[in-house]
Amino acid sequence: MARPNGLLDVAIIGAGPYGLSLAAHLRARGVEHRIFGEPMGFWKNNMPPGMLLKSYPWASNLSDPRSEFTTRSFCTERALPYHNELMPLPLDRFTEYGEAFQARYVPSVERKTLMELEPVPVGFHAAFEDGETLHARRVVIATGLHSFKHMPAEAAHLPIDLCSHSSDYGSVEQLDGKNVIVIGAGSSATDLAALLHERGISVSLVTRASNLTFAGRPRPRTWFERIAAPMSGIGNGWSTAVCAKYPQLIRLLTDDSRVRLANSKAHGPLGSAFMKDRVVGKVPLSFGRALQGIETHNGKVVLDLIDADNDRQSLRGDHVIFATGYKVDVRRLGFLDPKVASRIRRVDQAPLLSSHYESSVPGLHFIGPAAANSFGPVCRFVYGAHHPARHLAHHLSAVLPRVRPTTKMKPVESTVLS
Repeated sequence: MARPNGLLDVAIIGAGPYGLSLAAHLRARGVEHRIFGEPMGFWKNNMPPGMLLKSYPWASNLSDPRSEFTTRSFCTERALPYHNELMPLPLDRFTEYGEAFQARYVPSVERKTLMELEPVPVGFHAAFEDGETLHARRVVIATGLHSFKHMPAEAAHLPIDLCSHSSDYGSVEQLDGKNVIVIGAGSSATDLAALLHERGISVSLVTRASNLTFAGRPRPRTWFERIAAPMSGIGNGWSTAVCAKYPQLIRLLTDDSRVRLANSKAHGPLGSAFMKDRVVGKVPLSFGRALQGIETHNGKVVLDLIDADNDRQSLRGDHVIFATGYKVDVRRLGFLDPKVASRIRRVDQAPLLSSHYESSVPGLHFIGPAAANSFGPVCRFVYGAHHPARHLAHHLSAVLPRVRPTTKMKPVESTVLS
């Protein structure tokens, strides 16, 4: 709860892995805060059932103050199959783990949507869909990717019954009986194509890439392989390991260097290792095809495609799904007053952040994918959640008055593996 004068110290907007991790650390340090959003909402509502996480299970942990409640301990408590590396983590198990983390460490999540945020002389004024307003000294935006979904300009005129983005799923049952075209080459595209095919939906996949790339199947690595390309929470290799472990060092690089790292081809488009056999040889694939235009005809969507030899192809379907990724742009955050967005210094439309994840608007912080152009690619992964959670909790506990004693956490039960 806020103080009697109504001035809240910290408002966290978003209750995914980054928001929940930060709230857990703030709670442990006794920093007054409130957190708003649907716990694990993007993972529950905007990813199709049956999806497999691309990251290693050991790298898919939320961050609690003692680093004790991991995906491994969660699975051990419930006698669920688990391996750090050699088996994938299913989406439903990850969301269950996230909800269990929330119940244990962040019990006071408020399931409401922010509608408007604007600065006032001291802090920010926030208005929510249920009519509540509050006044906060600091606001941390941890809303993830959904506001930043990228669609090609050619699709802007299409009705929603003919066109969607991969993040609009969720359940795919509304596509039953339709001829679906998926455009893309990354894990969202290949996951959806496989899941639609296995549901009995007629689906084809189109990409401008010359082939599909999938992560290698997990296997025990030799001593030499571990030295030559050390494993990290976001991939293998020395540069990747540095990005994963030292985002504060990445922030010291030039803008161009950080943006290149954040959008490195090493991190995508890349399909899940466990999806390759469910796509290749199963789903019709069209490689090297660039989209030139989209029209509708008799209730169908018609794609105008061109290859490297300038040969054109027309492809017709009932529905097209663009698995075309995300593009961070603070101006697309609907709750942010346009005048506020224009005041935020940006690098490639993402906020330029201080070492404390603070934008050029004092007191307004960004964590998660929106921070990738400042802190590197680790911000695009669940693995990166522990960096801002620990750093910001420490920073905010130092600059804000502590108004209550540290809350004791329920210990992890003894059945958890070490």
